[in-house]
Amino acid sequence: MLYKIEDELKILDPKKIRIQKDAFNKIKLTILDDREYLEVKPVMGFPLTDSENYVSFYEMIDGKRENEIGIIEDIDKLDSESKKLLKSELKREYFMPRITKINTMTEAHGVMKFDVETEKGRRVFETRYKEDIRRISGGRIIIRDADGNRYEIRNQQELDNRSMNLIDTEI
Repeated sequence: MLYKIEDELKILDPKKIRIQKDAFNKIKLTILDDREYLEVKPVMGFPLTDSENYVSFYEMIDGKRENEIGIIEDIDKLDSESKKLLKSELKREYFMPRITKINTMTEAHGVMKFDVETEKGRRVFETRYKEDIRRISGGRIIIRDADGNRYEIRNQQELDNRSMNLIDTEI
């Protein structure tokens, strides 16, 4: 018997989906001719490499992420209001400032301390040294700090020479 992953996934028809916010700013998902979920959490399937496709929706119960409702394959196929709201929510949830310059990087006892300039201003944060720094294709680097926040270097080659040398030396 041929295995098909589609048999395990519940792909939602974007034409039957409506996404709204309620009076308490919670995201509500309506599947036309089926069901309404009063509070849901959208989760990107591939937040680093393909943020516009494969977004899962989970039902929230008592403030906890519970059952997966299903997956939308392409955000752009939603109606304009739902698409705008979902993109805004995902941008807020997956906020990732872009690092434009590295002022200093120091390591002590397995903890890496960064002092950087981002598109949103100066940030100082710490990581658990190299395990929270991921190189991705095309010179892209994602850094996760000790609090779980993510920072992005879109292309290492676009940094100034000093910043590039610090990155190359330390990671």
